[in-house]
Amino acid sequence: MSERLSPARRLSAFTVTTGLGAAVTVLAAPVIIGGAGEYDWGVLSSIQSAAGLFGVLVAFGWGTTGAGEVSAMEPARRPQWYADSLVSRMYLFVLAYPAMVAVMWVLNPGYFALVAVGCAAYLAAYVGASWYFIGEARPGRLFGIDMLPQTLGVLVSLVVMLLTQSLVATVATQLVFNVSATVISAAVILRNQGKPVRFNWSLPDVVRRLGRQRHAVITAATQAAYVSAPLLILNALSPTTMALYAMGDKLFRFGLTAFAPILQFIQGWMSEKGQDALPSRVKKALTIVPFVSAFAGACVFALGPWAAALLSQGQIDLGYDLSFVFGLVLFAVSIGQVLGLAALVQLGRTRDLAVSTVIGAVAGIPLMIAGAVLFSVNGVAWALAISEILVGAYQASAVVREIRRRRGAVA
Repeated sequence: MSERLSPARRLSAFTVTTGLGAAVTVLAAPVIIGGAGEYDWGVLSSIQSAAGLFGVLVAFGWGTTGAGEVSAMEPARRPQWYADSLVSRMYLFVLAYPAMVAVMWVLNPGYFALVAVGCAAYLAAYVGASWYFIGEARPGRLFGIDMLPQTLGVLVSLVVMLLTQSLVATVATQLVFNVSATVISAAVILRNQGKPVRFNWSLPDVVRRLGRQRHAVITAATQAAYVSAPLLILNALSPTTMALYAMGDKLFRFGLTAFAPILQFIQGWMSEKGQDALPSRVKKALTIVPFVSAFAGACVFALGPWAAALLSQGQIDLGYDLSFVFGLVLFAVSIGQVLGLAALVQLGRTRDLAVSTVIGAVAGIPLMIAGAVLFSVNGVAWALAISEILVGAYQASAVVREIRRRRGAVA
């Protein structure tokens, strides 16, 4: 049976894939907090957050716009395009890993082993192929080849935590499975191709490929800067509040994970009928998505304090003041993902996508620093919310401008 037969089946498959990963992540938090303690979990969360920042250098935009580009590409061209991206990202991993270890070791001098293993484990995911399978609209591959090994890695690592009480051994287990997922994904994509795939390791050619990714990587880099910056800022200015922010951030990301199947479906659905139908499909998506986003944000607000107490075994008290802000962040980010990663990419406006994230970083990072100094964790959370709202507003205006331009060109 083809995975493209039914949009409903495809959405359901993406939902099951994402839901499994989210369920395991929910299970992991209390086990790790209970075994390693609140502060060590905060350090690990800081490493994960930094991986989102340094991972931008590794993914170099393929993880941001790659799904939309794969969806619009001739199937015969996809494997070679993936191979080129894989070579480029392997070079970038070699550059990013030592830099990330150095930064996180300075921030956490007593945790070198955890930093060294954690940086490798969480950066490895950025050499993976999840975006490629999403662009193919192949949720079966996304689940069985990419998600399942990583999910098994988390489950096995929890057993390791219960047996050893060692956070380093726990994360090392995840590293093994994350690397396995990357290797298996590459083998599946590149095998049995009618046209031979060539691995081009030439540095000048790699540099040229990276140059073509400039708008995508600007988008990813600036977005990661203001999304990952809060925990790094708190790590430097108010380390005792890291666990509190990390819990709110974790709940926001749970909500974003729940929204991911909708985004993944929309990314493939928008371009199915070609460019002529694209403006109407963009409008349909943006008519429905705000209601879904509002519901998701309301759930984070209403259930956040209860979920935080449950996940932390009562060690972290997340009030409604913070859960409201993280609910607002989820509302803005989920709409922004559809506007940017789906609509603007499909409309060929990756430059506007890059500009929007630059706006978010330029406005957000200074606000976060000021917020941390003046209002601690609440100030940082509000700064993130404001930056995401600015990003969404610019993206919405860019989408409207492009649709109007296309209508004018047809008329």
